[in-house]
Amino acid sequence: MKAAILAAGRGERLWPLAEKNPKHLLPIGGEPLLQRTIRGLVHAGVREIVMVVQFEAEKIKNFFGDGQRLGCKIRYVKQKRLGGTADAVGTCENELRGEDRFLIVYGDNYYDQKALSKFVKSSDSKDLLMGAAEVKDPSRFGTLEVKRGNIVSIREKVATGNLGVVNAGIYVLDNSIFSAIRKTRKSKRGEFELTDSLSLSMAEGRRIRTIPFGKGEWVGITYPWDLLEANRSALDSDEEVRDGQTEPGVYLKGSVSLARESHVKSGSYIEGPVYVGEGAIVGPNAYLRPGTSLGKGAKVGAGCEVKNSIVMDEAKIPHLCYVGDSVLGNHASLGAGTITANLKFNDSNVESRVKERPVDTGQRKLGAIIGHGVKTGINVSIFPGVKIGADAWIGPGAIVRTDVPSKARVK
Repeated sequence: MKAAILAAGRGERLWPLAEKNPKHLLPIGGEPLLQRTIRGLVHAGVREIVMVVQFEAEKIKNFFGDGQRLGCKIRYVKQKRLGGTADAVGTCENELRGEDRFLIVYGDNYYDQKALSKFVKSSDSKDLLMGAAEVKDPSRFGTLEVKRGNIVSIREKVATGNLGVVNAGIYVLDNSIFSAIRKTRKSKRGEFELTDSLSLSMAEGRRIRTIPFGKGEWVGITYPWDLLEANRSALDSDEEVRDGQTEPGVYLKGSVSLARESHVKSGSYIEGPVYVGEGAIVGPNAYLRPGTSLGKGAKVGAGCEVKNSIVMDEAKIPHLCYVGDSVLGNHASLGAGTITANLKFNDSNVESRVKERPVDTGQRKLGAIIGHGVKTGINVSIFPGVKIGADAWIGPGAIVRTDVPSKARVK
């Protein structure tokens, strides 16, 4: 069975993390999100992949190449415009036309490997299939009405805060979807939605059966803080690897993976699940708490504490810093004494601004989202939910209460 992966989107709501890199290559548990999906598909027996690209297409092509190193064959098709998910699937019609049935997978979601295998094994059914998951707030996903395991209706991004079943962005479809796509009209958002095409298929008598994803098996990634949930799910499911070095006096508790050439210095305490990337350095006397992943060449220095955070490649947290529930982009560098506050005095959910609008993150604890190449001076304090754009500089002693634009200079 072939799989088509939709990897064309820009990820504007992930600012500033997708500002310089495609969102599909953002790291989860020390590995690019899209690579995890491809590995999971290959493990499930999928060997031929069609990848739909557009924004930063060359970076994605250069990273994955022909797919040989991952045990598959990848062909690329370019979406002419970012016209929605139906338009993206329609773009690869020629590549899929000869297949009786095929997988469609959104490239910006996290899927657990075992869950992917379960989904692919279910593809023997003659019905069309859609992955489904129950979430606390379904307003940013396609909401599903399901009876006896079959979809009755699909409503795209309904404004509701109630618990609901949503579209998990993975399908088994057949060639009938292409005629439905040609009949699909633009949505109110100005896009051609695959869910609208599927609704047309159901109106013509096709049955779509749901395959449920449980907690930790799927995370829909829309905002930066979604990466933290996906990161924790990945760390919980990954097998432990101990290829790095530890000095005397290091204490490792729980599942702690140390990639090759990583080095943990004396007096450091690491409480898993934690991933320490290739060539990363921890300590001396550092504390890594559960849910933390360090990228290639990252550094957490003396007297630092990092909790439930993603620290990307070559990012530096040299000494006497606290980083909690935060994301640091590639090559970010924090001055001594930098603190990311992650809890409000009134204990309410942290808000963050997205496209100039306040958004309830749903997170009681959320620190800073720090873009690629950001530098802070000594004794900088950053308020909960604040985002700092790529290559910004924050001067010594600054208190950062609001988002900082890219390349800005804050005194």
